[in-house]
Amino acid sequence: MKRLRFQPKGFTLVELFVVIAIIGILVGLLLPAVQAAREAARRMQCSNNLKQMSLAALNYESANKRFPARQSGAGFNHAGGHRMRLSVFVSIMPYIEQGALYDAILANPTVVPWANHVNFNRQVPGYICPSDAFNPTIDPRGSGAPNGKSSYAANAGDCYVASVLNAAERTDPVQGTLAATRPMSNRGVFGRFDFQTIGSISDGTSNTLMFAERSVPTDLRGKGMVMVDAAATNIATYSPLSCRAYWTGTQYAPTASPFTQDTSPGHRWADGVAFFANFTTILPPNTSSCLLGNPNWASGGGHFGPGIWTPSSEHTGGVNTSNCDGSVRFISQSIDAGNLTIAAPAFNGGGPSPYGVWGAMGSKSGGEVVTIQD
Repeated sequence: MKRLRFQPKGFTLVELFVVIAIIGILVGLLLPAVQAAREAARRMQCSNNLKQMSLAALNYESANKRFPARQSGAGFNHAGGHRMRLSVFVSIMPYIEQGALYDAILANPTVVPWANHVNFNRQVPGYICPSDAFNPTIDPRGSGAPNGKSSYAANAGDCYVASVLNAAERTDPVQGTLAATRPMSNRGVFGRFDFQTIGSISDGTSNTLMFAERSVPTDLRGKGMVMVDAAATNIATYSPLSCRAYWTGTQYAPTASPFTQDTSPGHRWADGVAFFANFTTILPPNTSSCLLGNPNWASGGGHFGPGIWTPSSEHTGGVNTSNCDGSVRFISQSIDAGNLTIAAPAFNGGGPSPYGVWGAMGSKSGGEVVTIQD
């Protein structure tokens, strides 16, 4: 008797290709949803970081009866010490469970906040938005950047914000050290050696911004980078539209000149000058940031010069922000920014903002009524 053998039937080549195609289609359909879910989680973490920083600033205010300054500290301005440039992000560290690092910084008063030092090289997790994809050791100029990074900045309002009153602060060792402790307020909440109170925010803490995102730039023409408008020799007449024109919608125009003389923005969380630690509510989010005038630090420019420091993020359509009452909000990049042909108000000036709802959210005592539809 013959035995019958049954050979198992395998897949034909055509069937195998069909299966592979179906798998590819399914992956193609699911991948955007997975990516969107991941970005939603990153955006939520970023929002939570802002919440924690805002609560820390409010706890600081509760303990000291005033908000921290954007820039403060001790040490000489021209040689040694912290050079009076510790950022608001140093001041709030005891209130975000970073007391040990805060104590270590104060225990080393001869180390400047941009030094290649273990205290300032350390990355504070809450100061980075997980959506920011940057090189942790190289800044956009191609130079080493060992310091910890920051995706956030403090509200300076709707004015062109500088970190020195005049160039002499950078060139005269005696007068410069004295001048650097003089308060420099602005139309926002955080200035140099300027400690605002809740009472000074007459527009209301729920209507006035505290912190916002300023993404760490990844290249010289990418979001978050600062361009130099050397033609802005008179900021009293400077139109923000001149700066706005540099941004094409996805990157800076080839004709724009990036600031490359020193460390790029986002690469020094402990440095309190406006270049690193402030944002302005002039140009709408995710557009241009500009250093106005001479970029030479010895002339009062560079990291010390006046500028438009625009919030930015890697999120689609806008940026995360927080208010002075601790609440958080996502602000659309299409927010009403008023009349951008008008020069910004003086840093110590009063009155309503010319920059619509966006400008009103930055000014602490402009007298505007802020209405935002989420």
